[in-house]
Amino acid sequence: MTLSEKSQREIRKIAYAIWMQEGQPEGRDKEHWEAAKEIWAFRSHNHALPDEEDDSKPARSGGGERRQPTHSRPM
Repeated sequence: MTLSEKSQREIRKIAYAIWMQEGQPEGRDKEHWEAAKEIWAFRSHNHALPDEEDDSKPARSGGGERRQPTHSRPM
């Protein structure tokens, strides 16, 4: 499946911003492109990140009660 031209333009802009933010390093274009694709997918609600689908909801600790700190302060 190929991305539309509009999607590729958006991803290119994101990748460029990443490149600029990281100080314009050479040889990291593929890394920036892949990071930009992930950001674009998240922003467009096209959650194409299969590794994170199972972890989409954070685990909750039981009870919802606040625990007291375990350390003691000298008085």
